[in-house]
Amino acid sequence: MSAFKRLDKVLEWAVIGYFILMILTVCLQVFARYALPWSPPWTEELARFAFIYMVSLGAGLAIKDRSYVNVDILLQSLGERKRVILDSFILMLISLLMGLMLWYAIPLVQIVKLQQSASLKLNMAFVYFSMCCMAALVLFYALRELQKNIHLLRGSR
Repeated sequence: MSAFKRLDKVLEWAVIGYFILMILTVCLQVFARYALPWSPPWTEELARFAFIYMVSLGAGLAIKDRSYVNVDILLQSLGERKRVILDSFILMLISLLMGLMLWYAIPLVQIVKLQQSASLKLNMAFVYFSMCCMAALVLFYALRELQKNIHLLRGSR
């Protein structure tokens, strides 16, 4: 199994794990509100952090699978070569955006490392690190898909 496939599997399992954690936490909160005399104050925060990491880790996989929101009515009217060129342009814009996000997210993590979350007392650098993860993973997958498009364009001459 290639390193790329292993990374895909690790990310898929991490996304599934964070999704399950989020669902269980929300179910515990709902159960506690209606069946117990008290509800744990940390459940909302844990569900939010699980959701943030689920989205952050899954964003790169969305690029790989082209699962992000798009309007393909324009793409359907184009020929195969023009479609690949437009897709490559979109991937370049995504790469630029994620490169900028990564550039600014790293100092932000440094700034918030002295703060703690209200209920769980987690270091907020851990939460904000999700921005670095998302930017790096989306950038990685966008550049990988862009490389595939370049090979397609070179081979279709």
